[in-house]
Amino acid sequence: MYDSHGRIEMRKYSVMVLVSVLVGGMALLAGYSPVMGAPAREIVIGNLQDLSGPTSVWGNAVTRGAELAAEKINGQGGINGARIKLITLDTKGDVQEAMKAFNRLADQERAVAVLGPPISNIGIGLAPVADAKKVAFVGSFADPRATVGEDGKVHPSMFLIQPTTVQYGEIMAGYAVEKLGFKKIAILYDQSNAYAVSLVAPFKAYAEAAGARIVDEEVYGKTDRDYRTQLSKIKASNADCVFAPNYIQGLVITAKQSEQLGLTMPFVGALDYAAPFASLVNDPKAANNIYFANNYSDSEPQLTEVRKAYRAKYNQDPINKVYLGYDKMLVVAEGIKKGGGATPDKIMEGLNKVSGLQGTTGVITISPRTHQPVGLSMVMYHIDHGTYKDLGRYIPAKHKQQH
Repeated sequence: MYDSHGRIEMRKYSVMVLVSVLVGGMALLAGYSPVMGAPAREIVIGNLQDLSGPTSVWGNAVTRGAELAAEKINGQGGINGARIKLITLDTKGDVQEAMKAFNRLADQERAVAVLGPPISNIGIGLAPVADAKKVAFVGSFADPRATVGEDGKVHPSMFLIQPTTVQYGEIMAGYAVEKLGFKKIAILYDQSNAYAVSLVAPFKAYAEAAGARIVDEEVYGKTDRDYRTQLSKIKASNADCVFAPNYIQGLVITAKQSEQLGLTMPFVGALDYAAPFASLVNDPKAANNIYFANNYSDSEPQLTEVRKAYRAKYNQDPINKVYLGYDKMLVVAEGIKKGGGATPDKIMEGLNKVSGLQGTTGVITISPRTHQPVGLSMVMYHIDHGTYKDLGRYIPAKHKQQH
């Protein structure tokens, strides 16, 4: 290279070489090779979860599941001889904290992929960050906006491993109207929560198309802890059931306050009614007559190995988020294999090729067009006085027609 006087710019060249050496050395130390597809001795995978905030029950469960999967992979020799190193950072359930943590994982820890939380607000907020860093963010943030932008274009770095809220809302509406026969429906949701909001519209659309009527719609905010005014209005509406697609803290409050008000109509809700909801309510009368869809059935054989390992390590049964954490790690590992290398670009390439992967929550195939799973069914559960009862798998009529 020459400057305007024709002299070789050795100083600039030396700096560029030094930077290249430093970057390459950092990459090797961090666990991936800057050479495309070259084997690494250690593969650094980040994990962003709420470990101390309002959804820490889920975050810790996801983390434990991911750790179990990493331990199994490492125990079998790793991936092409490279061991997985999982680095977990606490988001505290906050989008800004999650952004700082993601930047640290990508820039300082040199993570080649990051496991995300079951929090849609964080998925949506971090989508442009992950895209800019070109590091895959694999999570269970079910709001479709976390993987596909408002412009209809897929976020190249964002990948989802469970049904979207559109699919889930339609499944719950179909079951409430077509299976249970509910025709008058009230809705209670947290208007500050992207996950809850994104479930309401598809639920309403499907329910109304199936002949049901929304007789009342009530909202509350993130910091609200008293829903008795809203619940009293719902009670007066004479609805057949209440659709409550909220996070676990709100559902526990709702159950207890409904019991106090004598509101006995059935509730239909989202994944967060899964364990440990009933034990957190700690009142069989309050945790009663509730329907929701889960990713799996406790009786399914693919859960046996993970459940046994979890019990041995933690002396308790795993909740559903444990299995989601386990599957996130399996999906990333499959992405490394399909992409032919443990570099961020190779992993994203491989994630677009994940197809027919047997996970604990089902057979996972990721659509290259949407980065969302296709063909995942759900298992219906009924909570009867604090006891979870498996009602079997369910597919709404609309989804059957699509297949």
